[in-house]
Order: sequence, then C-alpha cells, then structure tokens
Amino acid sequence: MRKFILSTVALFTLNGAGALELGNDNATVKWNFRYRMEQVEVDGPLKDAFASTLRSRVTFNSASFSIAESLDIRALVEVDHVGLIGGESYNSTVNGKSQFATIADPDALDLNQAALAIKWNDSSLVTLGRQRINLGDQRFIGGVGWRQNEQTFDGVRLTQNFGKSFQIDIANLHNANRVFGPDGANADLHGSFNLVHSQWKVTSEHVLQGYFYDLDFETLPARSSSTNGIDYKGTSNKLSWQLSYASQRDAHLAPTSYKTNYSRMELSYPIDVVTIKGIYERLGSDGNSAFQTPFATLHAFNGFADMFLTTPVKGLEESAIQISFPVGPVKSSVSWHKFYSDVGNTHYGDETDVSFVFDLSK
Repeated sequence: MRKFILSTVALFTLNGAGALELGNDNATVKWNFRYRMEQVEVDGPLKDAFASTLRSRVTFNSASFSIAESLDIRALVEVDHVGLIGGESYNSTVNGKSQFATIADPDALDLNQAALAIKWNDSSLVTLGRQRINLGDQRFIGGVGWRQNEQTFDGVRLTQNFGKSFQIDIANLHNANRVFGPDGANADLHGSFNLVHSQWKVTSEHVLQGYFYDLDFETLPARSSSTNGIDYKGTSNKLSWQLSYASQRDAHLAPTSYKTNYSRMELSYPIDVVTIKGIYERLGSDGNSAFQTPFATLHAFNGFADMFLTTPVKGLEESAIQISFPVGPVKSSVSWHKFYSDVGNTHYGDETDVSFVFDLSK
C-alpha cells in the first residue's frame, strides 16, 4: 500500500532586542515571535491536521561579571510560550487528539534555557545548566529548530579553542528536553550522555571534524549506543563536498547486540545563479538493528515529511537531488528524494520538497 502525505508549512518571524545598563557591561533582552502554520494531509484512517501556533520567546543575557583575572561569568535565561491561534485540530502528542495526524507543536510555557557561562582567557567556555547544543551539521546532536518547542540539554559543557584553527567540545549531560515537552511522557529523555566533538580548520577551504558520542539512556535503554565518526568538508573551484563516516554499536543496558555503519556523500556545484546538489546517505542495518540518531535535528535530513525520525529496522538509504535558485527576491529550492532499505533493497517511497524564503526586512 502506497502512503501519500502532503505537508505545507508557513513560518513568519519577528525579532527585537534591547539593552539594560548593569555594572560595567550591558545585559541584553531579546524577543522573538514566530508564527507557524502547518497542514498535513495523509491517506489512511487519520484525519487531516491543521496547526496554527505562535511562539513567543524572551532571552535574557546578564552583564558579564569578572570573578578573577581573565575569568568572567554570565547568566542566560530563555523562556518560550507556544500558544494556539484558532482551533486545535491536530495531534500534538500530548493533547489526546489521536484521531488527527501528528504535528508536534504542543501549546505550553517552557524554560528553554537556564545556564551560567564561565569564560576564561577568550579560549575556554564552560556552560552549566540547560542549554542549546548544535554540533557539526546537527546530524547527531542538534536543537531541532524546525519545531516550535526546541530540544535543549541539561548538564555541563566545555568548549576549548586552541588557536584559531582547532576546537574541542566536551559535554556531560543528564537529560534531553525534547520537542514534545515540556509535559507528557515523551517530554524528557534521562540518562548519562557523554559527547566529544572536535573541529580542525586545516585551511579556509578544508575542515575536518571528529566525534564520539556515548549515550546511556535511563528511560530508553534500547537506544543506548556508542558512536564515533569523522566528517570532512571541502571546496575547490566552486565544487563543494561533504564526506562522512561513522560506526555505531550497542552500549550499556541495550537489550540487543549490534554494530552498524553510517556514511554520507554530498556534492554541490553552482552554475550561474543555480546551485545543484547531489546527496547519498546510508544508515546501515544488520537486519535486526539499524543506525540511530535520537538527538539529531532530523528535519534537516531524509526529507521534510519527517517519515524517518526513527531509522527502520532494515536501515535506510537515501538518494537525492536538490536545485536552488532565486526567483526575484525569493530564495527557492526543489529536491527529489528516493528511499530504500539498507537490507533487502525495499523501496520505502519517494518525496518531493519545495521551499520558498523571502526576507521582508532585516
């Protein structure tokens, strides 16, 4: 049976900022209003869904206070409120409206970030508390900024710079505040999550990244895993590319033993005002378990329809072509995707995505 999904999303964002005199430095208050409309039509027993929501965000950064020579501390607090505009004819995952298709934008008030940032000598930054973490291209660790309620993490993080070309990022986290929250059974994922991510800017055109992610889930032991990998991005004569490889195995109290691989190849080339991009991505499987990325900004991968938030047991292979071009002041793109299983070569389906971006003002 072929499954058809049509998803339409419109976003409108308004930003603002102000300053408060405090001590020898300025504290800042920023506000952001983001209206989001999503409509989902799907064949099958579920009713079509429509969500009209407004996210109101206030971000406060305190003034910087010096606690020792070359040692400064700041406080960060960010609060989000997602409210309904109109009815609630969609399944937000917590509103009990399971007869509708899912649009994971629940209405709620959420403490998105609350952290202390300790900076030393402009090279070391320690962040304590609830924080946004985006590593690399967010294929493994990201904030899921596509949804109204962002994914943030609770714990401690060290960002250390060695000169201008090398950086290492180390974090020990004990909770993920997911996009389904702040209420409901799926709002949090508890555990012990150790992240190591490094980046070396070999030249301005070549960047190497390496990473190790150890995830020990308390509330989702089946996803406990250890992943290590490397990512290389480069450009030459207008041709840009990304090559990635990672290996993942079971860890801690995972009930099933497995070892799978991940690979990605991306090539991009501009022809006048048109940019053509080719993508191949594989999330491997051993037939019983597949490569998983539970903390990724998944909407940025494997199509806009978000059909692969969990990698199928038989794995996933994606081949895609994207064409980006301007239409007057509008930034436009069209992409075509084909999805197959890694094991058995099952055709999951095809997807076409279209996007238009227009900046009304700065």
